Amino acid sequence: MKIQEGMERATSEGIGSGMAASFGRIEDLVARRPVTTLYAGRTSRFLNAGKVGPSTRFDLASLSKILGTTLLAMKRFEQGFFQLDECPVPGRPFTWRQLLRHSSGLPAWKGFYETLVARFGTALHSVPVEQRSQLFFSTLDSIGQESVPGDRIVYSDLGFLHLGRALSSDLGADVARLWADSEGVGLHYRPVIHSALEERFASEAKGESVAMTEICPWRGPLAGLVHDDNCYSLGGVAGHAGVFGTLQDLLAWIGGLFRGDFVSLATLNGFSTPWSDGRGGRRALGFDCPSEDGTGSTGFAFSPDSIGHLGFTGTSLWMDPVNGNFAVLLTNRVHPTRDDNRIRAFRRAFHEELRNHL
Repeated sequence: MKIQEGMERATSEGIGSGMAASFGRIEDLVARRPVTTLYAGRTSRFLNAGKVGPSTRFDLASLSKILGTTLLAMKRFEQGFFQLDECPVPGRPFTWRQLLRHSSGLPAWKGFYETLVARFGTALHSVPVEQRSQLFFSTLDSIGQESVPGDRIVYSDLGFLHLGRALSSDLGADVARLWADSEGVGLHYRPVIHSALEERFASEAKGESVAMTEICPWRGPLAGLVHDDNCYSLGGVAGHAGVFGTLQDLLAWIGGLFRGDFVSLATLNGFSTPWSDGRGGRRALGFDCPSEDGTGSTGFAFSPDSIGHLGFTGTSLWMDPVNGNFAVLLTNRVHPTRDDNRIRAFRRAFHEELRNHL
């Protein structure tokens, strides 16, 4: 199969060290039938690294936005916790709808971790999470909009940091724990989060298979420790990143989502409806959408009404309710460095090749 060959070639050429992929029909996942699963490479580029396989956990990076925060938003919307056009942050002009669509006017990214590192230095990992969060979110709250809310789509981690905090504000727990604890039967996906520096290799010590990510300039080799710097500085849990999982976990999540195990299909359909800002940006509520002109990472492999997301570590998940197809690609392309961007060409080639198989 060309896809398998492409994955093996990519890992041998150093686009990360390992990959896992699956594609097929959503209806098969709903019915819990087998689908195609492919694995290539090893968990790291170090000697004696194990092969990537069904038990290998990947840092899913911004897939956390849909797997955790968007799903929790849908659940809390069904429960009547908020209305989409209400403001979730007192004193701010943006709404739940605008945060979920990335049209809040907030900037794309800020290095909040730099503020915490400057304040706590090498002792950051031992500072109580509550103390880190207070400084982190006070800095977040000081960041204003760069454009009028609702005017344009600008992908923003800051928006999902606000969402994560707002969704858990009345329950006294972080967004990842709320999401994980709420699912119960039907979803075997659980975050694996290590927030202390000394736990860097805890997963390997327990015999778990974890795809190593970056050899970080200020934290060292990362395995089982969240790659995202801002998420790490918050203790490993945030609205925009922090979730780990296997390929099989993601397949179970897709199946559960389209079976209606987590939220009603009516709620899923409402959140899945694409919206365009008239400037080329397209988003659903909490989900990304493919580019209509085929210039995005999926090319023309998925219909414009598809939903999904990308992750900085080299992960992606796409679901096409129109044609009934799905595709998942997991990589650790930031291993050993985040400066390697060859994943962009590979990810597009991967999805274009899927057109011959879906």
